[in-house]
Amino acid sequence: MRDIHGEILEALRPHLGPRAEAVLEEGLKRLGKRPSELTPKDGEVLLKGLVFRELQARLRPEEARRVVEEVLLRLKEEALSPKALEEALKRFGLYLDWPEVARLRALSNRLRQEPDPRLFREAQELLEALEEKLEEALLRQAKDLAYLEESLERVRHLGGPKVRRLESLLEMVREAQAEGLLVQAEVERARKLALELRKLLESSVARSPTLPEIVFETAEETPKHPTEVLLTVEEARDLEGELVIDLGALPEEAAKRLQALEVEEERRKLEALLARYAPLLERATVSPLLSEVEALLEAGTPAGEKLLLLEKAFQEAEANLRAERRARLVQLQEALRTLPLAAEAKAPLESALALAEETLREGGLPDLLSLEGELRRLEEEARRREEEAKRLEEERQALMRELSGKGEAFLPLLRELQALPPEALPERLPELKARYAALLKAQGEEAALKAKLEEAARALEALQEEAQSLGLEGLWAEAKRALEEGNPRGLEALRKALGEARARARQTALEELARLQALAERFRGFGGESLLKAIEEEKAKPEPDPAPIARALQALKRRLEAKREELLTRLTAFFQTHARLQGFQSETARRLKPLLSVLESAKEKLPRLGPKGLLQVEGTLAQAEGLLRELEKEAEAAKAVLQELRGTDLEALLEVLEVSAPDQDLARFRLPGVEALGHLEETPPLPKEPLLRLKEALDRLDEALAQRRGPAALVFGEKALVLAPHRGKTLVALLERSALSAFLLELS
Repeated sequence: MRDIHGEILEALRPHLGPRAEAVLEEGLKRLGKRPSELTPKDGEVLLKGLVFRELQARLRPEEARRVVEEVLLRLKEEALSPKALEEALKRFGLYLDWPEVARLRALSNRLRQEPDPRLFREAQELLEALEEKLEEALLRQAKDLAYLEESLERVRHLGGPKVRRLESLLEMVREAQAEGLLVQAEVERARKLALELRKLLESSVARSPTLPEIVFETAEETPKHPTEVLLTVEEARDLEGELVIDLGALPEEAAKRLQALEVEEERRKLEALLARYAPLLERATVSPLLSEVEALLEAGTPAGEKLLLLEKAFQEAEANLRAERRARLVQLQEALRTLPLAAEAKAPLESALALAEETLREGGLPDLLSLEGELRRLEEEARRREEEAKRLEEERQALMRELSGKGEAFLPLLRELQALPPEALPERLPELKARYAALLKAQGEEAALKAKLEEAARALEALQEEAQSLGLEGLWAEAKRALEEGNPRGLEALRKALGEARARARQTALEELARLQALAERFRGFGGESLLKAIEEEKAKPEPDPAPIARALQALKRRLEAKREELLTRLTAFFQTHARLQGFQSETARRLKPLLSVLESAKEKLPRLGPKGLLQVEGTLAQAEGLLRELEKEAEAAKAVLQELRGTDLEALLEVLEVSAPDQDLARFRLPGVEALGHLEETPPLPKEPLLRLKEALDRLDEALAQRRGPAALVFGEKALVLAPHRGKTLVALLERSALSAFLLELS
């Protein structure tokens, strides 16, 4: 078992001395734990709180932050061992189209070859992002599951192979959801099947492209409406292949319901596309088409082909983006190869570029911005060294001119300076300057020596502020003491140290900004856009400062936790209110039902959801709260009516509602819109002779087609006549065309 307490104590002793034990003891008291019970998470809490405040009292803020980050990194490295990384990769390896998974595979391959603390840290943060993404996807799958459950309840009574297939797919989705797995292919197949069956429910004018349409015409010379024998629900449910619904043949109300179903499904598909291709929304080939599809769906019009074109545009944009990054990666590699720097200086970027190339091979989209930033840093380093070499050469030439005007005592120094190769100047020129100053003093040239020292003092004073900001006050003080003793050699050492520290500070800042950028990406849609813009602006500065960005990110995290608490409060209140209305049944209650399971799942997942997941929950909860308010109003209205009714009034109302027809067996078919109902063999509601001839014609048609007939519907304008087998007899019904679908469903 890991000794987290011992690891932290060992890391803090060099900075806090004996005080480290007292600080950790105070922290353990606050946590209520013994040293052996400390976990990496507890250690993180201590380091970011009590320990960091103690370090700030003894060290400069940036040093205190660096110490804490190093200890945190050490804890995370141990927490994410290579074995743990492999296990995580197995879990997320199912989702091959996720760019983050490709990056994780590339990191895993690299870490197997050579452990790297920075890559372990990236892998840890990538796993956290993947956990959030999976929870968000599971939340969307829970919504899909609720929709499918409701759809199955609506169509289950149809029976047939399509309903059985839907039941089978739904069972697979249920099992996957319970195990925390995504089964997108099964969900898509189930939703397509559910939509088809729901459209079938809304329309009896359904026809298959594989069957010929059967049309009868009345005996009138120029009938206003042909009399059509339509494919029944019972026959349509068993058809293989996709059903084609003729919206033009439907009543306006039914056509609108079918269109609403299509729009609802397309909105769900668009939501999935936006989640899948989030980085591509602003691409020129995508943005206009996306706006067009959103406008159509907002107007309640199916997008149809436009949505398919949008999906293809997303796929092409992703392929183009991958090609662009591959080309840019080649450019970066070539620019690095030609950079006039030592191999060891270029090695870290070479390794990072190789990792990016491997990420591309694995199917991911590596972030090249940080690599471009590192290349710019190396280019600046190369320019700085070139300028430094030029400055040193100018100083040599100036010193040679001075020496050439001196006496013979200075000639050996002049010859040595002339013979010095350019690459030796950084090391030898400060030494030669110091010898020149000593020689001036020995030769009694006090005025020249004083001028030299004053010039060096002015240069040293100009560097004081920068030395303090980079933590080199000690080196600056040493150079000042040496200068006061007449030795200007420390000035050159300080200049060299400042250049190196400046480059290190910029690199550290850029690395931290890249890390903060990856975290800020998770807050897109939650205020992260402005933060991402600020990060890009900060990267472009000569001396970038990650501190304001880190503070802004912490503010976003606090806002996220506040939103989490708010949603928990609203969810609790929602379920308490719903519990009081659970027994009240209405169409609103039916619409609310599928949202309940989604919100129950969301409440359980709430602590693990990221910004996008919380926004999903908020949207679903707002929809459910609106329905709950409607349900409350309906319940109050029903309660008021019941209170107004007296006992005698209620009895009279029940008498009015009693079915007076002698045949109680037909009562369930007396739906709204049914005008006449009876059996052909008894006393039919319409003239018997024409009905008998029609039945005989249908019987002959059955014989010709060698099949058994189900219900037959004949449409006369806005009226419909139905002949259907029923308990050994022939049921005859005359009804409004808009009631035909519901009547056929009742027959089934």
